[in-house]
Amino acid sequence: MRFRCLLALTVALTAPRLSAQALDERALPPEIASEVTGLFAAPGTWRIEGRHEVAAGEEVRRDLVVLDGPLVVSGRIIGRVIAVNATVELRTGGSIDGDLLIVGGSLIGRDVGTLTGAVRTYSTRVRYAREGDRLTVREREAEDERWWRRRRENWRNRGWGDLRLVSARTYNRVEGLPIQFGPVFGREFEWGRLSVDALGILRSADSFEWTPQNVGHTAKAEVRLGQRQGVRFGARHFDIVDPVDSWQMSDTEVGLASFFLHRDFRDYFSRHGGSVFASVFQRKTFDLGASYSHQRWATRDTRDPWTLIRDTDSWRANPQTDEGKFHIANATLRMDTRNDERNPWTGWLVTADYEYGNGTIARYAPTSPGARDQSPGGATTYDRLFVDVRRYNRIAPGAQINFRLAAGGWLSGDDLPLQRRFGLGGPGTMPGFDFRRLMTGPTDHLMCSAGGTVGSALPMGRPGECERMALAQVEFRGDFDIDPFGILDEDRNWRRRGWGRGAQWVVFADAGRGWLVGTPDRARTYGKSELPALSTFQTDVGFGLLLDDLGLYMAKAVSQSKAPVNFFVRLRPRF
Repeated sequence: MRFRCLLALTVALTAPRLSAQALDERALPPEIASEVTGLFAAPGTWRIEGRHEVAAGEEVRRDLVVLDGPLVVSGRIIGRVIAVNATVELRTGGSIDGDLLIVGGSLIGRDVGTLTGAVRTYSTRVRYAREGDRLTVREREAEDERWWRRRRENWRNRGWGDLRLVSARTYNRVEGLPIQFGPVFGREFEWGRLSVDALGILRSADSFEWTPQNVGHTAKAEVRLGQRQGVRFGARHFDIVDPVDSWQMSDTEVGLASFFLHRDFRDYFSRHGGSVFASVFQRKTFDLGASYSHQRWATRDTRDPWTLIRDTDSWRANPQTDEGKFHIANATLRMDTRNDERNPWTGWLVTADYEYGNGTIARYAPTSPGARDQSPGGATTYDRLFVDVRRYNRIAPGAQINFRLAAGGWLSGDDLPLQRRFGLGGPGTMPGFDFRRLMTGPTDHLMCSAGGTVGSALPMGRPGECERMALAQVEFRGDFDIDPFGILDEDRNWRRRGWGRGAQWVVFADAGRGWLVGTPDRARTYGKSELPALSTFQTDVGFGLLLDDLGLYMAKAVSQSKAPVNFFVRLRPRF
């Protein structure tokens, strides 16, 4: 067994500090001092000295004053918050539903948390005296008025610089563990933010050997105008390995399955080039962007990274992809009205991506018979659309029903390059069907290969070859009391730290298929304006048990009666 070094170490030279409205005052305005002392003395205010954390899943329903924090918010605060000489750090899923006033500190993590009220930040640290429930704010010491102290304090609240050494994307069979390393700089301004990063990439395959296959980079410069809403624009240069069909499963799930189980649920290809981009945004709810890039695509070979289980087994071959140079234009939309990103029970999540590609394919990857023009030319032009719509509905205090529709594919032009096509099946889409397994019969409706009758002609690795696809999913969830000993009780500390939000049962059903576009044969290929009959869609049903983010599922294909029951695990809700 060959063991290889897996490195994931982060070195933070200066912690990022973000402020929504950094007001560089020589002395705290009297009205602000009065507001601080007034809320501190108000009946019902929760007064805290020193570090405090509102953990994930915890909900605080009252006003809060923190002295000499920091205050870390992973849960939810419903009420006004004042931090005196303290940093307020919002973590993923954290929210403050009320006005936030920071005096003598800064706000960190605005991009990952939720703020619904007014945000004011005064960088001036204050001296205070506490007598029980009374707080007296004193004048600043004379030495704090010196200009170099004010400049240093202002920089600390508005700028940051990191030297990063972190894992990039996820563990996989063509890179092993990719490590990113390099400097990251940023500066907050009243009008927005400027950030720059320049990161090298070194991959763990072949023991981090310094070869062209193991070395890459990504560098980006971005300017943001506005805080809660505004415009972003910037440029990027990259030499990276990208996944095909990354929308099906999360990076974490794919990486853990690869490292522990020797199962990689994605295919990969190389992208090398540069891009410019711009977008308009409104908090985390709405983002509409556009980009233009020049890229060189290439095939990536399967490597042999070490895995915890079945290390001596062979990996599924990474399919060959089309190689060449392309000019790519993208328009993207993201709209998110969910009440919670990790465990939503109401709202919409809509993502869409339109892509126009123009370029020259120097080398075509093999496909199954009939998957595309048998005598393709080098020049190619295409456009493609992908849409993913999810709706979450709470129909009772302990029950919800959720829907998802994902569809996409070729719109016009030449045949889609192989890495821009689709494939269904597996735990990320239709778990009743094995991932990348050949369906019985003459036609595979999930991968659009020619089917079992010509298995010897199928390309290695079984790539998804569908030029269009449609997938519909529905699930019904309900609370499931399996806690006779009270270990998931809300008052338990470990529950407030993000565990034990409860257990749910899930019943689900999926229907979907893919198809090619061309001369219709009503089996695998349909005309430009045609849709396959609903009777040809593959279907499955299943049941699962959710314990926090951990899901234990079983699924059975309905349209393939002889297919066995599949058992699988997910680390987050299916969608």
